[in-house]
Amino acid sequence: MFSFLGEHYGLPITSVSEIIRYAQPSATAAATGEIKGYINLRGRMLPVVDLSGRVGGQLETSAKTRILVVDISNGSLGVIVDTVDGILEVPGEQIEALPHAGENPLGEEIAVVGDRLIVVIDAERALGGLLPRRPAPRRKTTASRRRTSSTPRRKASGN
Repeated sequence: MFSFLGEHYGLPITSVSEIIRYAQPSATAAATGEIKGYINLRGRMLPVVDLSGRVGGQLETSAKTRILVVDISNGSLGVIVDTVDGILEVPGEQIEALPHAGENPLGEEIAVVGDRLIVVIDAERALGGLLPRRPAPRRKTTASRRRTSSTPRRKASGN
């Protein structure tokens, strides 16, 4: 569970691979849309996303700001959040459909935990369109597949 612009949000724990301290994204000239830039995460380039525009706010960072590294089907990206409030197990009966869910770009469910309402983010729905689709893996070709002629090969003569 995390807080963002005064609201509570949650992601399935299986989609969050790690939580890191906020680092200012660089390579911002290559950034587009909600991707604010990139950070170097142990030798790998990680796009960093600011979702504040989707929820009607503006990003403000502090010492408590974190980046959630989220894995989706076409890659990984970092999501900037105000604070991480912890891991919370929510029983299925405490999760309800969001009214007007089709209009919500983040997800379709809300969890009711005590006096808190926690928007359950669907990582694929909210973030899947931000990364390019992974190209299909290239198939290896073998020498026999590359041969297109049905003519048998000739042996080279020793002369």
